[in-house]
Amino acid sequence: MMFFNSYIGKMVQIELIGDGDKIGYLIDVGPDIIVIYMEKKYLYLPIAHIRNITLNLDKSITDSPPDLTLQTGQITYHQILSSAVDRFVEIYISNNQTIHGYVRHISQDYLVFHSPLYQIMYIPLFHLKWISPYQNNQTPYSQVQSQLTPSSPDPSFALLPNTFEQLLKELEGQIVCLDSGLHANKIGLLQKLDLPFAELITADEKKLHYNIQHIKNCILFNK
Repeated sequence: MMFFNSYIGKMVQIELIGDGDKIGYLIDVGPDIIVIYMEKKYLYLPIAHIRNITLNLDKSITDSPPDLTLQTGQITYHQILSSAVDRFVEIYISNNQTIHGYVRHISQDYLVFHSPLYQIMYIPLFHLKWISPYQNNQTPYSQVQSQLTPSSPDPSFALLPNTFEQLLKELEGQIVCLDSGLHANKIGLLQKLDLPFAELITADEKKLHYNIQHIKNCILFNK
């Protein structure tokens, strides 16, 4: 993506699939991720979710660029996720909802995320639209850091299945919440998998079948 080099340090507008447009200074470009600086924070956006990118010529936007340029050209999506483990971050998946918490573990195609609100979440990497780390001196929710930070490391994460599909298979027979429980029909008993669908039985005994490729996160209720 050599043609993006001329955009480094300039304000760009990015049309992001599954989220609104992002306008900020292009800081770095890797083979599968880009970095922009907007609203005084760095956003790391996987290229797979970018529909298009163009220079922003709107003179009314007065955001100042960052003091330091972090350009390396060598960053990758996996490196960014690895460096985010046990850091307080903001992520975006869908439904105009950002989630705050800690990346706890990275598996083959999903990550384990600890949210003070949702607790442990399993999130397929494909559905992560962007991630933004907080500064080290920022205190989440104005609380003492030790009150929110989960104990680390957790040896149980090493025993997790490699793929999201295998994880759901292991959760058969458990009460789960899909897609953050924003819809009542996505909370229930994960009865079984019949790929590519998962059968969910809701509280009113309704049977629903969800394509697992479109499940954006899964939360296990009893942990």
